[in-house]
Amino acid sequence: MLFRNEAIDSKRNRIAGDVVLIQPTSIYLISITVFLLFALSLVFLTQSEYSRKEKVKGYLIPQKGLVKVFSVREGVLEAIYVQEGDYVEIGSPLVRIANSQNMITGVDLSDALIEELSKQISTLEVELDIGEKLFQDDSARLKQQISQLNQSLLSLSKAKNTNKRRLRVKEQQFLKNSKLYENNFISSAQFSIVQDEYLEIMAVNDQLDREVWVIQVDLSDLESQVKSLPERRVLTQASLKRQISELKARQYELENQQAFVKAAPESGVVTAIQPSLGSRINNQSPILSIIPDNSPLEIELLLPTSAAGFVQIGDVIQIRFDAFPYQKFGLAFGAITSIDKALILPSDKVLPIKMEEATYRVRASIHNQEINAYGKSFPLKVGMIADVDIMLEKRTLLEWILDPIYAIKGQIG
Repeated sequence: MLFRNEAIDSKRNRIAGDVVLIQPTSIYLISITVFLLFALSLVFLTQSEYSRKEKVKGYLIPQKGLVKVFSVREGVLEAIYVQEGDYVEIGSPLVRIANSQNMITGVDLSDALIEELSKQISTLEVELDIGEKLFQDDSARLKQQISQLNQSLLSLSKAKNTNKRRLRVKEQQFLKNSKLYENNFISSAQFSIVQDEYLEIMAVNDQLDREVWVIQVDLSDLESQVKSLPERRVLTQASLKRQISELKARQYELENQQAFVKAAPESGVVTAIQPSLGSRINNQSPILSIIPDNSPLEIELLLPTSAAGFVQIGDVIQIRFDAFPYQKFGLAFGAITSIDKALILPSDKVLPIKMEEATYRVRASIHNQEINAYGKSFPLKVGMIADVDIMLEKRTLLEWILDPIYAIKGQIG
């Protein structure tokens, strides 16, 4: 028998039609879900971007630099006329610094010298006032003497004219009697009388001439004194005023040595007041600093050489100020504006941030000059320290995942 009975029966009892395998509904749902998840993941990986960051430290500085105010000499801080954040004009008083030296008696040396100079100045000023009064008196006295001499000269002129007429009369009598005497018409005694009278009149005339001459000389001298009096007055006053000026200059110098006011060298906002009242000031440490007008703050970053490869001008930065925790106050933003090519070594200069390695100095602008919180605005201040993230190249997540493959391919190629 060629086939077994069981096989023949199985063939005889076969159901007609094709075999259909029915899959459960859950299999379809799982397949669709897996496909959707794969598609969404692919979209997420290709569309989502991630920025590589470089973390550095930085501190705030004015764009135009900080004007530091130093004392010209040592002393004690006696008064502070400004507060941090105050705006000052150039020449405005900032602080008063005193420098006192006591004598053995305990009296301040500068005070004693200034008082003595004040006394000398007062004495010279009194002399100046008295000199003016004396000038007025001398002027009036000389003018009066000139007036009196002019009156005397007028009287002498009248007397001289009268005496000249008498002299002419006596001269005629003398000449007439001389002829009579020569002809023996009069005696010698009579002639002698006439001659004596004539000579006496001549003597009087000579005396009057001498008196007129003396008065004219005195008058000329007095007029010369009157003319020179204003000049002598000016010279005397100039001499006294010069002495007063010299004493006052010395007084100002002593007052300046005793205490002086330091004025603002430039207009701007006061910041970083270092000393307190009563502290000792020297000419090596700044008293305070001034942020110049129209000088917004920017942040200076210390970029390590190991992180400097991909940093470029225009890169966005995220700033977290130590004084304003970002968990409460959020982040500040800015952009890099310049990258210094000179390398700064830890031993090169004193910086507000301690450096452990060589760095480049990078400057970045800040989009907002103040932090807003609790409904108030808190201005940023010079010297604030911050942690900064420099946002470098952007890539999709897929590119970051495939980056090791690109690197291996580059090495092989």
